[in-house]
Order: sequence, then C-alpha cells, then structure tokens
Amino acid sequence: MSDANASQLEAIHSMLSAGHRSIRMARHSLVLWGVTGAALCLTADIAVTPERFPVVWQRMTALLLLLGIVLSGAAVVDFNFTRYRLQARDESFSFVHAQVTKVWWLLIALGVLITFGTGFFGGGYMVFGIWLALFGLGLYIHGLFSEQMLEWVGVMMILLGVGALALHLPYAATKWLAASVFGLGMPLLTTMLDGGKSKGVVRRLAQTAAWLLLVAAPPAFGFQYLNSFTAPAVPAVPLQAFLQQGRGSALQVVSIPAGTAIPLKVRLDGDMLLQPGTATVPLTLAQPLEVALSDGRPDGRFRFAGEPWQKFTLHIDELKLEAEISPGNGAAASARMHMKIEK
Repeated sequence: MSDANASQLEAIHSMLSAGHRSIRMARHSLVLWGVTGAALCLTADIAVTPERFPVVWQRMTALLLLLGIVLSGAAVVDFNFTRYRLQARDESFSFVHAQVTKVWWLLIALGVLITFGTGFFGGGYMVFGIWLALFGLGLYIHGLFSEQMLEWVGVMMILLGVGALALHLPYAATKWLAASVFGLGMPLLTTMLDGGKSKGVVRRLAQTAAWLLLVAAPPAFGFQYLNSFTAPAVPAVPLQAFLQQGRGSALQVVSIPAGTAIPLKVRLDGDMLLQPGTATVPLTLAQPLEVALSDGRPDGRFRFAGEPWQKFTLHIDELKLEAEISPGNGAAASARMHMKIEK
C-alpha cells in the first residue's frame, strides 16, 4: 500500500472517529467542577458540625442546602459559560451534548441524595468513595461521545472510589483522596485532552499511570505526615502505681495488664423510650496494653506488648440487633457487634 493510500485511510479513519465523538469536554468545566468538589470535600465538615447543628435532621438539612446551593451554582455557571463559548464559535448544543449534560446533573443529584441519606441510615464513611465513583461514571459516559482520555480517567476514578471502600481506608484518608482527585486530577486532565483523537493502549496506559501517580501521591504523603507521631520517650508506669499517684500534668505511659476489666458505658435514647437507657458492660483485655496520656487523658497513642506504637482507630462492624417476646422472658432485645483496632 502506497503512502498516499495510507494517508487517505488515516484521514478517513480520523473523520469517522470525529463523527462518532461529536462533542467536546470544555476545559473550564473540568476546572470548575474540580475546584468546587475539592472545596466541598475540605470545608463541608467544617461548616456543618454537630456543635452547630446538634439534631441529625437539622444537620443533614444544612448539608443538603449547602450542597444544593454550591453545586446548583456551579451547574448554572458551567452551562451558561459553555453556551457562551459555543455561540462565540457559531455553534450550538447538539442533541448528544444536551443528553450527556442531563446525565451529569442526574449523577450529581444522586450523589447529593445519597449523602443526605447517610445521615439517617448510616454509611457516612462511604460518601467520598461514592462521589468519586459517580464523577468517574460521568467522565466515562462523556468520554464515550467525546475524548478517549475521559474514559480511561473515568474508570480510574471509579476504581479509586471502590478501592478506598474495599480497603477500609480511614474516613480522613478518603476525604483527602477525593479532594486531590477533584482539585488536582480534574484540572490536570485538561492537559491530556487531545480533541478526540484515537491513541494506542500503551499511550493511554502511560497517561493514566502518570495521572494516577500525580493524584494519589500528595494525599498519601500528606495523610502520613499529618498522622505521623513520635513514640513516647518516658518509661511505662504500671496501672496500679498510676492509680495510687493520680494524674500527672506531663506526658505519661500507663501499662495495663492482660485480664484487666475496662467498663464500657452505653447510653441509648430515642423517641420510643420514656427516658434514656444506660448500662455498663465490662470489657476484659486479652493482652497487655500501653497507653500514652497527655495531661492525664489518653492522646490516642497506644501499643500492645512488643509491638510498635500506633494511633487508635476503632472499627465496628457486624452490628446485629434482635428482639424477642416470649411467655417466660417477656419482651427483650439484644445487640451484638464486632470491634477491632485498625493497624
């Protein structure tokens, strides 16, 4: 095949590809939604707190209003500016572009509703992973009719969101990961758009790997730095000796032997109860434990015998509630949960 024929075939292939990928992702849209998403990730927990809104429905309503106002404002700005740019080029919204835009709005509304629902039904630790998956899905759908690179990054965002949940990453880690993906990854994606050109798998893999490295590295190192700590440089004091000498004002380490009973105070309240129910459940340590105290209170550092020091992160799962009514015992309820310390 001659060079002229090869060039003609390549030109025909490019025209067909351009016809199939008939819309373009506006670079300002990626920057706008990325910065907005990162800002919400970092500030929503600061603006809407249990101290400001002690009642759950008030807190979640405030969060719903915050998300609704900010995201609706971003959608209006994005839509109008995109239309202005198209009119400046004597273009208009195509049918495909309008339908893809509706999909974006639907995904964002779904994310807002899921976030609102977690306040009442639990699962708040999944919020940032869900938002990553929803935005990744939106990029993938947009990329089907637009830029090939959007498909690859969309899939990667979905995997990051699902992977964060599957690996049980701490809530703060998923928060910083989402902020980095939105605030850094989406603006960075604007430099990888190539007008819908079709590239080889190796090229796309290299671009996606570079994007993932630049997005995941800052939150990984930043989270490690923010959560880094030094081991207490004081000798451990047995529990009995600490109880006799009382609290100290400086740093202390208390050694609690295995078999020590630690009372867990439980309080339950609700609309169906005449008054709050309280109970004390004794927990017995299975192995020796050393706890660091600052000004007489635990500062979060601890270690088991012979192991390195770590920050206290408790994970509770397998929560199960059961009720029973029988002639012999009357009405009774029981609860079972599994606790483990994340290492």
